[in-house]
Amino acid sequence: MLSGWLQERHALHMGSWMLEFDQPDAEREFRAYDDAAGLRQARIAVWVAVFFVVVYGGVDFLVVGSGDAEAAAVIRFAIATPALLVAAVLVRRAAFVARHLQLCAVVLVGFIMVLLGTVLARTADLPATYVHTSGTVTLIGAIGLLRMRMHATGAAVAIYAAVSLTLPRGTDQLETIVAPTIGLSTIAVIVGYALERLRRTAFERQRAVELERARSEELLFNVLPVPIAQRLRTEPGAIADSAPSVSVLFSDIVGFTPVSEALPAEELVGLLDTMFREFDALCDLRGIEKIKTVGDAYMAVAGLPVPDENHAASLAELALDMQRTLTRLSPSWPSPIAMRIGIASGPVVAGVIGQRKFTYDLWGDTVNTASRMESHGRPHRIQVSEATHALLEDRYMFSDPQVVDVKGKGPMTTYFLLGAPA
Repeated sequence: MLSGWLQERHALHMGSWMLEFDQPDAEREFRAYDDAAGLRQARIAVWVAVFFVVVYGGVDFLVVGSGDAEAAAVIRFAIATPALLVAAVLVRRAAFVARHLQLCAVVLVGFIMVLLGTVLARTADLPATYVHTSGTVTLIGAIGLLRMRMHATGAAVAIYAAVSLTLPRGTDQLETIVAPTIGLSTIAVIVGYALERLRRTAFERQRAVELERARSEELLFNVLPVPIAQRLRTEPGAIADSAPSVSVLFSDIVGFTPVSEALPAEELVGLLDTMFREFDALCDLRGIEKIKTVGDAYMAVAGLPVPDENHAASLAELALDMQRTLTRLSPSWPSPIAMRIGIASGPVVAGVIGQRKFTYDLWGDTVNTASRMESHGRPHRIQVSEATHALLEDRYMFSDPQVVDVKGKGPMTTYFLLGAPA
């Protein structure tokens, strides 16, 4: 389902001729990706070109007499080879070449084909078919090694055809040049089209994989804290950490049952979703980790998995913000609602266990105490444990201490958080 969603949402479509993607961002990404690879291959392509210039320089002596071969050698070794060496330096160092690789590739290929085609054929008495063959090798090699796209391929093919059809030749050579030029130009265009389409298809698949990976990571990071999710991907087995001092918050909506019975399921879920989304945003704002929701209950922790020296104060501010949020949203509910909030501080054990449906959870007496602070609390009030009060008594206002008979724990001294000092 995830893969299908990605394909439907992120599928790329190429033009039928120039092959450009219909999404501008994807087209820019592909061109940057393709040119970066082409720049790496261009360094090899230039040295391949130097190799062939040297080889053809030796073949010239076998094809024509020594006088014409010497003239050809001057063009090959005194002009073409130095030009290619300069190109090799520019490919490695010139920012302009990196930004405009396709244009520079056409200029280089055009220069080499004119120099070793038109100029060479007119300077040395070389057969037109011989020069034409070397031009064909140059064209096909450049299209592949320089990763020319269709615009550049079309320009290079046009230069190749112009050079080939203007080579000096006798009338008896007309059929031996024109027909092959037309055929080879067509083949070059087809080769360029096929190679670019393969590259674009590979890019599209790689992009889809990256989008799917990003989506999977986003889902994982929404389920688990980012540090825990990263550990889960690299550490086998259960993940467990102990923290000597954190603060845990539980909240619960009072009067939720009558509301749930009176509203359609979709509307009820919508109201809860709106409220919990705002609570999530408050947690993100204060660096607090939401642990889970159970029905209309909300659980969060401060100080895990990222340590926070002011964890109790962070949760106190979150609790006060939650009260203000509930006051603002309550008019949209069909009947009056209130919220009980409980906070406790102390040591906990946290981690991820199991093999499926991972959740990051907390265990320990502090968690139980925070839950009891909520369940034994009062509507519109924030009840905190004695340990939390000790951490905050100099920074917040509290009610007088009260002794509450807590189920499973016996009498406990608790306080109500009233707010920050005026």
